[in-house]
Order: sequence, then C-alpha cells, then structure tokens
Amino acid sequence: MNHDAFWGIIRENLFARNMSIGSVSTINAIVDTCYAEKVSRSAHFAYILATAYHESFHSKLNPEWLPVREGFTKTNEGAINAVTKLFNSGKISHNYGLAHTNGHSYYGRGFVQITWPENYRKMGRRLGIPLYENPDLALDRNIAAKLLVIGMMEGMYTGRKLSDYDDVVRDGLHYEFDSLSARRIINGTDRAETISGYYEIFLLAINASIND
Repeated sequence: MNHDAFWGIIRENLFARNMSIGSVSTINAIVDTCYAEKVSRSAHFAYILATAYHESFHSKLNPEWLPVREGFTKTNEGAINAVTKLFNSGKISHNYGLAHTNGHSYYGRGFVQITWPENYRKMGRRLGIPLYENPDLALDRNIAAKLLVIGMMEGMYTGRKLSDYDDVVRDGLHYEFDSLSARRIINGTDRAETISGYYEIFLLAINASIND
C-alpha cells in the first residue's frame, strides 16, 4: 500500500498542503474503525471520510479535526445557545438543545451530529457505552469514529445505510456507488453535491494507495 500517494492527494486537495497532526489522527481513527467493523468497499471508506470531513472539519474553527459540539462551539452552554438561535430564527421546529429530564442536553456531537435523547440511548446500547448518561463521550475521537462508521454502515441515523447505494441506477445511469444520493444516510439531500465532491477526492486517494 502506497501511503505517500494516499496522504499526498488528501493533503493537496482538502487541506491546502497544511494538514494538522490532529487531522491525520482523525483519518487514522476512522480508517482503523472501518477495518475493525469490516468495511470492505473503497467507496464506503471514502464516503464515510467525506461525510466526517464535511460535518466536522473546519480550517479555522476546528483545524485539528476533533469531534465537535454543534455550531463548532467549545462549551455545553455555547452549543445550547447555537441550537436556540436556530429555533428562534425558525430554521428548526424544536429546540433540541434544551435540557432533557435528566439534565443533559442532546444537541449534535461527534464527527456527525447525533441529536435527541433516543438516538444517544440507541447508539450507546449499540456500542456498549453509557452515551445517554454521558453524552460528551461522543467527543472522544475513537468513540466518535465508531458512532460515525457503525451508524452509517447499519443505517442508525435515518434508516438508510451505505449498502443501499451500491449498484444504483439513477437517471438512466448505473453507479457502482451513488455518492450523490448517499447523503440521505445522514441528512436528506443537504450539501449532497459538495460531499460527493469530497468523496471523489478520498476515493482517488484510496485507489492511488492501492494501485500505485
């Protein structure tokens, strides 16, 4: 496997040649989790990485590519305020940042935004960790990687999973993996084209590392 080819393509096309140690650690954590969970298709590897990159990397707000709180805020209070602003502006219909009956707030955390108490409870049971009792566990890099990979592989976010988009015919064309429609695994069609573009870069890097 040509690691230089993999990292070179990613660094050049997604990090403007300025890739932090944290970003390397996050990619390694996600890839290691993919192997541990027996992800077998390069397309799935690439789309998982592309989704995490879109959802949680930011060159200024999160250059170390850590798992994030909603709104790229640094504190619990900041995240609650960010969700409340969305609610007050009418962009969301429920203020899911408000404290639940147990005192915890279940706003988005991780490499993808896990929200709502029932989803924290479900994902916690799947991973065998007290995520509902301690939602900030989703801010741990390795746990966040598991939530990302397992959630997308098993369809735990929206009911849609990665394998649903293998060998798809869309608009009369056949796709080995439909990276445009696969956005429905996480969030409808929001920024689907942007994420598909990231997917193509990650896939190019993966294939270059294998075929070089």
